[in-house]
Amino acid sequence: MLERSSSSSKVSYLVLESTQHRLASLTELSSLARGFSLLGDPTRLKILLSLAHAKELCVSDLADIVRMETSAISHQLRKLRDGGLVTTHREGLTIYYLLNIPVLRDTMATARSLLVEATEAGK
Repeated sequence: MLERSSSSSKVSYLVLESTQHRLASLTELSSLARGFSLLGDPTRLKILLSLAHAKELCVSDLADIVRMETSAISHQLRKLRDGGLVTTHREGLTIYYLLNIPVLRDTMATARSLLVEATEAGK
């Protein structure tokens, strides 16, 4: 049951109560927060944007694109894989990384477009 802290709000009790019911459980919120934490690192964002563009890349490809050592890229890829954002497949000795969630490709492209538009609008 929703407890109102103020009677001055113009939002109806029913709207507040339905909004409260729509909130995810604590477990889901923690999972969502971990996902956003993964997205909060510039290197991981570069990796995800690269994978969204190229579909799949190996560690050395990503190291060349991001201009970092392969060991640093591998470390970030491990975090992304553990978080469920990327998956792998092997071809011979080479392991390729790809986005694990198909909608993430569109989400990354949309986020990039929004940031570019916001940057251009701020000029």
